[in-house]
Amino acid sequence: MDNAGPFAKLLPACVIVMDNATFHKRQDIQTAIANAGHTLEYPPPYSPDLNDIEPKWAQAKAIRKKEGCSIEQLFAAYEI
Repeated sequence: MDNAGPFAKLLPACVIVMDNATFHKRQDIQTAIANAGHTLEYPPPYSPDLNDIEPKWAQAKAIRKKEGCSIEQLFAAYEI
């Protein structure tokens, strides 16, 4: 487990679900997860219904479009 990094601190035999971002599929990340005894799973390539944050991003984009503000202004207004 020398190359397990922060994944070694998780409970044993976790299933880690990552989105399909390119950096999540790097070999060193996959190796570290496997070395720590965990399983790595990816959802289908385009599956916003499986990602809880997607409806909130859609809501933020709609407010931003309606108000004509920047993302920084939107976050400041909602103290995000």
